[in-house]
Amino acid sequence: MSTSTMGQGKQRETSLAGEEPVRRDSDAEVETTLQIFYTTERAGAAGLSDGGGPFGFDVTVALLVNDLLAAYRCDAIVETGCYLGDTTTYLARRYPALPVHTCDVVAEHVAFTRQRMALAGVGNVQVEYLDSPALVRRVDAAYRRPLYFLDAHWEQRWPLAQELAAIRHGVVLIDDFDIGHPRFAFDTYDGLACGPHLLARLQRVPSHYFTPSPDADWPLPCLQVGRRAGVGILPIGVDSAPLENHPHLLTRPVSAEKATTP
Repeated sequence: MSTSTMGQGKQRETSLAGEEPVRRDSDAEVETTLQIFYTTERAGAAGLSDGGGPFGFDVTVALLVNDLLAAYRCDAIVETGCYLGDTTTYLARRYPALPVHTCDVVAEHVAFTRQRMALAGVGNVQVEYLDSPALVRRVDAAYRRPLYFLDAHWEQRWPLAQELAAIRHGVVLIDDFDIGHPRFAFDTYDGLACGPHLLARLQRVPSHYFTPSPDADWPLPCLQVGRRAGVGILPIGVDSAPLENHPHLLTRPVSAEKATTP
């Protein structure tokens, strides 16, 4: 059984049993994702270059999340950086049986998202005014196998390395990640791109990471015609086989990237 490695030269982390083979979404699952995704209001259009919407208005990320939640039998969802709650609203509505934890360091964003959750009538979300690494540490201790969507960055704040250091087990999606394709945007802070070079500088360096294939034939097309963010995926303390076997994901080594890190 394949396992993730966070920290080359150290003992491999014990993976949690119970991952299932990746299944292509059924027509009913795809239809549910389609209906909820495109009926979620894009409040983020008020301040985001991509026009807002769940996962930056990329429905293929929503389909990937659905695959991974099923394959890993996740027991919680964590989003860091809720902004105005577009992705939060989608996740709460799409997965009412799962607890959804999110946070932001801007009080107005937290207040707006809390009000939005109340108006939507969802009861499975906890929205906190909290620095994201603190939320990640608490959730990691409380659940066996969360799915993390890491998107906490605002102006000069970029806590990604601290978030990853706090995760002991779970499947992680990193937003605004450099996947090496011109159609997919990524963020850069202090000259360091959110991508493989960042992973190579972590205290626990993963042996490999995953990205969606730009040529993948998803059941639903992405209708985002503006900024489309790349996504990087890491298995931490869990079996990497569901990612290796996913028909739309590419496996990429970090070691080769580390050698070229400036």
